[in-house]
Amino acid sequence: MTQLNGTKIAGAFGINGEPAALEVDRAVGELRRGRAIRIVDGARGALVAAVETIQVPLFRRLLEAAQGSLALLLTTERAEAAGLAERETGTVAIRCPDTVQLDELRALGGVSTTLVARPSAFPIAPWDGSPALVAAGFQLAKAGRLLPALVGFETSTLADASLVTAHVGDIARHAGLMRHSLKRTSQSRVALADAEQSRIAVFRDEHGLGEHVALVIGNPDLSGIVPVRLHSACLTGDLLGSLRCDCGEQLRSAVSRIASLGGGVLLYLDQEGRGIGLANKLRAYAVQDTGLDTVDADRHLGFHADERNYDVAAALLQELGISRIRLLTNNPQKISALQEHGIDVVDRVPLVVSMNSHNERYLRAKRERSGHLTDDAG
Repeated sequence: MTQLNGTKIAGAFGINGEPAALEVDRAVGELRRGRAIRIVDGARGALVAAVETIQVPLFRRLLEAAQGSLALLLTTERAEAAGLAERETGTVAIRCPDTVQLDELRALGGVSTTLVARPSAFPIAPWDGSPALVAAGFQLAKAGRLLPALVGFETSTLADASLVTAHVGDIARHAGLMRHSLKRTSQSRVALADAEQSRIAVFRDEHGLGEHVALVIGNPDLSGIVPVRLHSACLTGDLLGSLRCDCGEQLRSAVSRIASLGGGVLLYLDQEGRGIGLANKLRAYAVQDTGLDTVDADRHLGFHADERNYDVAAALLQELGISRIRLLTNNPQKISALQEHGIDVVDRVPLVVSMNSHNERYLRAKRERSGHLTDDAG
């Protein structure tokens, strides 16, 4: 029990909750605002900022504080895809001379979607600092829907009260908090064109930026085998009717199919662009226009082929009291992910989509490189 001015506060942490978790949340916010943060792992520490959001005045202060050790830190995926490393080397560090311009680093980090050549002006080498520190920094950037590209340097001595400090262990634990932080914020009946008897509930993630939607179609028996669709948000496809993907068609098809099956649930997950966010998805589109497919375009920006996490989907189903489902999907990864979290996927229902000249390469990459099942789905 904690006391504040003589008043007892429930819990052992503080008036706003667990300090460690709060520091991680604040660290994500600082990176999004273009500020530097400190990451600590035991006696080791590093100062980092996101190359996407940092502004010139702070960048110059970091250069001065680093005393020649400031580096642009890139993921293995970005380094290989952009031709900055010839083979898998782990995190790549590009040393920053005092004369370096921030726009140069942004181009190397992927903020500019131009395919860059290996630069001769900057020393490039595997990161020789703590792997845990930089991996935690990449995780925080991704949590903030930023490119996983950092400018920073390792230091254990710099003290600065303006810096938010996050510990590596707390950052790792933070990823598991999502299952316990979903809060149902509102719900209402909403008549849809293909399913008039529907209701929507919005769930907010306390420790992240996401707002996820559960669309309950009809009056399904949630204690039985429930038809379910996991649909990741796609503004361009779902709302604008983009022909570059099959998302909008899958969404409308899923609503109609669930209604025809007597009712079920569609989870609309706030995971735009396979979990990289809208801004980065559009960057990936621009890279695809240079000739890369969807998998290589995401790697070019420093991401894995698929950054989505279905923990939240399993948590939403459990929140709704659903444990046995018929899953509408062509993606076997969704099946295995839900099964790993205790959801019994009794059956798979394929979603048939149409191909056009704009999405042909995208659909081929999903089949050939991401293992999507299309043998019975068109």
